[in-house]
Amino acid sequence: MRRSLLATGLFLAATPNAFSDNLDALRDGLAQLPATVLTQPVGDQAYFVSMEALAGLSESGPTAQTFRRLVRSTALAPLESFARSERNEWESKASVKLDKIRYFIDFGRPPATITLWGLPDADAVGAMMAELQARGFEPAGAEVYGNGEPMKFDPQKCDPADPWRTMTGAAQFAAAKESVVVQANTPADAQTILAEQSSAGDSAAVRTALAGLQMSVADGSVVQAALLSPVFGAATLDPAAVMSPTGDPAETRETMEARLAELGEGIPPYLGGIVADIQMETPAVGIALAYPDCTIAQQAADLIAQKWITMVDDAAHGEISAQTVDGADGNCAATVTIVLAEAGVERNPAFEAVLIPHFNRQVGVLNIGSH
Repeated sequence: MRRSLLATGLFLAATPNAFSDNLDALRDGLAQLPATVLTQPVGDQAYFVSMEALAGLSESGPTAQTFRRLVRSTALAPLESFARSERNEWESKASVKLDKIRYFIDFGRPPATITLWGLPDADAVGAMMAELQARGFEPAGAEVYGNGEPMKFDPQKCDPADPWRTMTGAAQFAAAKESVVVQANTPADAQTILAEQSSAGDSAAVRTALAGLQMSVADGSVVQAALLSPVFGAATLDPAAVMSPTGDPAETRETMEARLAELGEGIPPYLGGIVADIQMETPAVGIALAYPDCTIAQQAADLIAQKWITMVDDAAHGEISAQTVDGADGNCAATVTIVLAEAGVERNPAFEAVLIPHFNRQVGVLNIGSH
């Protein structure tokens, strides 16, 4: 039975409001990502998890039960190890207390994945780095410390409870940058984050998506989120063949428009976006896609809302709103929010309905195409 309620055609200005604090951790995490993340020829360019929001799902803080909600927990080495150990043991080996971690944000593809541990401030980062060195981390290059040789298979050092060892026992490397600790598989990868460079959070597309997402989050909290590239909705195309080599979203969008006939029916090509798992009184999903103007953005929002009713499983249905929000540099966010009727903390079927088809290379509600 289709139970979604649809409200569309709202136009809202993205002005600061009392709900902006609920996006602070996500905004801070995106600000720490290098702009080169936006050039990756993949649909999902970064994955964010709020440890503060996870803690709020259970009276006892983050647990294996609440971790089941995360769609990519195994992609984050720290969370995968936490799920395999007791909290006290994990904190000792992590060199930081769990309640000091605001968020994790992960990007890249194996073996060049990088995870950022978001802490409250630079003092907390300094304390964690000092503790890692006390546990045996040694200099491994300029401002980088490690616990062995990079990429060396060492089964004797395998420790499922240690977030600073891979599943093959290989070493990990750490570096401090402002309010984050960088975790990487090689010193070179860690050093790429330390270099002076522009931030993904400064991108007009990312800022526009955050403006739209702010309306979705309202008084809820973001549990997890994915940063979407312009090719997220092109399941049948090779991302490397259509992504701009410089990461220019407008250039990628033009290429996508030229190939719409290959993609079937769908929404207009977008400049990038964010999809977020939101916890209100019940789970919700917020979708915010950046477009060059609000006419196209409203068309996209309406199409997503209509496709949601016909394409997703009943468990992901709820009250839908489709609206536009003024964004950065004249851009506009197509913003769609689905609030589920049933309470729960272990799963968010609406968030899964956006990401799982992409992981399986199937057509989803954000599929780009003719319309």
